[in-house]
Amino acid sequence: MLELHEHIEAERQQPGARVFLSDYNGGHPYVERYLGPLAHTAPRHLADITRYAGLDEDLDLRSKIAAMHQRYDGVAYGERNVVPAGGSSSVLGTFVTWLAVNGHRRIHYVAPVYYKLAYLLRRFGIEPVPVASGHAYQPEFDLSLPEERTVLVLTDPVWYAGRRVPAEVLDAIAAWQQATGSLVFVDGTFQYMPWDGRPGEASALLPAEHTLRMVCPTKYLSLHGYRCAHLLVPAALRQELADLHINLHGDVAVSDRLFAHRAADLMIGHGNGDLVGHIRDNHARFTASGALAARTPAETGFFLFGRPRVPHRWFLALDERYFELDGHPGYVRINLLNPTALEALTATVPGHDAFGSSGNGGSPGGRSASGAAAGEGVAVPPHSG
Repeated sequence: MLELHEHIEAERQQPGARVFLSDYNGGHPYVERYLGPLAHTAPRHLADITRYAGLDEDLDLRSKIAAMHQRYDGVAYGERNVVPAGGSSSVLGTFVTWLAVNGHRRIHYVAPVYYKLAYLLRRFGIEPVPVASGHAYQPEFDLSLPEERTVLVLTDPVWYAGRRVPAEVLDAIAAWQQATGSLVFVDGTFQYMPWDGRPGEASALLPAEHTLRMVCPTKYLSLHGYRCAHLLVPAALRQELADLHINLHGDVAVSDRLFAHRAADLMIGHGNGDLVGHIRDNHARFTASGALAARTPAETGFFLFGRPRVPHRWFLALDERYFELDGHPGYVRINLLNPTALEALTATVPGHDAFGSSGNGGSPGGRSASGAAAGEGVAVPPHSG
């Protein structure tokens, strides 16, 4: 899986590369609304830039994050349960370093895991052992947890398909934690983006004294240019993990600290319902276009897992192999916030030449897969790769 990611990254960065359907980036109409003062005011006018940002020292920020989770999840978090960070990648780095420092040479996991976590485990010589066949949302999912005390890594939601981990799976893991004292690390990077508007995350109900949960407000708001994440931890582990994190990564830029406050305020107040509505609208228009031959139902996040009506090798895309999955030949991850990807796929349908339109009208100011103005009739040629 790691080698596949390395190869696609190499091609993605080449001039003239195929359209990347599974891209990590994507825009939306709510950027200025979500940024507030950060949309038009330089950070030096909002904070003292002669000082280090001191993210972990910011008790107000940690308290805001705890309050947000109390509101969403109904769990009694406090600032002693929060380790704020500059992005989920840095949290993963701290977690794997913590595993190595504490002598862990083997962990268990439920597939899929983010490729950066797999990379770090390999570099630190920690063996990842799967505990199930299939993925948690699949009917054939077969969970077999070890009887030993260990560390289990779980990704919720299963981001590439936009699917939550079912409550019964989390219930089984919670009972196993209580029986064995095992620690569970939840990669919740795409949490708090449910399409049905249901508040809270089921993984928040895992035993608090045995659970680490990573949350990423930059994904929640789809504003990836800022770096902001946090780790929810047992109070007994907070200082150890916070000390390790600051010594590994140092402080964030003051702009990221300002954004962390803005994101926490939004999560407590206005929320991201308008962004989620935009994602759902894109999903409805795209799936109605006829560009897909098949798809799995999505319920959260901004990715869709589906099989294009044309060979997916025409495009650059992450297929089942990138997620330790089988049984879905031709399916690829599609970013519902990336108009270039959606337009490229829609352009393969006779009578459609721009995402969200048919015939020759196009969408005002829209761009096609090749960068041409919408409505110019984009042809997507087959590719030999």
